[in-house]
Amino acid sequence: MFDLDFSYLLSKKNKIRKKIESIDRKFDSGKYWIPQNFENPSDCVFAGGDGSFNKLNYIDYCLYSIGAVSYINKVGEKIEKSISYWDTDIILPYKYVPDRLRLYMMNMELKTALWNFMNKDIDYYLFDGSIYSLLIQTHTYGTVIENNKNSSESSIVDYYNEYCNEIKDRIFENIGENRLIPTNDLNYKSNEERILFEQLEYIVLLTELLQNYDKKIIGVSKTSKMNLYFKEANIPDIAIFSKIKGTGYSKPLDLSDKKIKDINKNIYYTINHIKHFGYDIGKLYYQFVRLDGSSGMLNITSFSKLNNDFFSNLNEISVGGYPYILKKSHETVKIGDKDMELCAKLLGIYCKTDRDIIL
Repeated sequence: MFDLDFSYLLSKKNKIRKKIESIDRKFDSGKYWIPQNFENPSDCVFAGGDGSFNKLNYIDYCLYSIGAVSYINKVGEKIEKSISYWDTDIILPYKYVPDRLRLYMMNMELKTALWNFMNKDIDYYLFDGSIYSLLIQTHTYGTVIENNKNSSESSIVDYYNEYCNEIKDRIFENIGENRLIPTNDLNYKSNEERILFEQLEYIVLLTELLQNYDKKIIGVSKTSKMNLYFKEANIPDIAIFSKIKGTGYSKPLDLSDKKIKDINKNIYYTINHIKHFGYDIGKLYYQFVRLDGSSGMLNITSFSKLNNDFFSNLNEISVGGYPYILKKSHETVKIGDKDMELCAKLLGIYCKTDRDIIL
């Protein structure tokens, strides 16, 4: 533990406890809540997946491993493994590394979803996280060229219009060969352009998924920081709904509704930004569900309005109130530090990392 004065901490105990107790949680969540026991399952096939990455930083390069896995689960049947893919390499240029690796992982996750839609007969694909967070990545450039956001945005749109079809063809060619690799074999004029194309590939992938499969895409998240149901509250909606006892789900809110702009302009901007790339979001629903009375609340995002039939099916493939295909994907795809150390040894890399070099 960090060097802490324990007597100082204990002196603040009562003050902190009073602050916690003073949080106003008394909001009428019942007016949005629909109690259900989820007893109406049917034949429904779910797929879902997750991604992971880890890295070792050396003084002049970064060794990384990235993976994505997916599973399929038909209601009433056992879980089946679907496609998985792994890649290990060094990243060049050696800049903006965490953002670029995170984007690479997200690209692999999108390709995993696209492969499942193209090769498997599924009704829904579950993403670990919210759909809204996928949309944010289309305009929050962790690798902004020369730190000029406006210039980067205009460049992305121009490059999208020029290279979209070429990138899409290469993506489908790789997916057809069961390879979920990045389309990094284009002729780049500079390192900055290479980085921009990494972002562009993400946008091409996301718009392709949304244009063809939006009604089958579901975001499932254990956490949420939004407060749109209870905009007067100083805590997220999920904290207020979590006080409800029993199972059920909330009436959905449409994030694309212009009324949202008065509550949160950033949401409105994100929803509309993707229009630059040829996709117009008609509806994007945001709601909460508790599938198991002893489990936590889940945040659900979707492009179609979900009802008791859907949640009954989701409940059938869940363990402890959470979809098992997502739990299994998360456990399988995790890349630990020891995994990276083994990768380095197998590749014959024995030099010290940048943190260890002076030891």
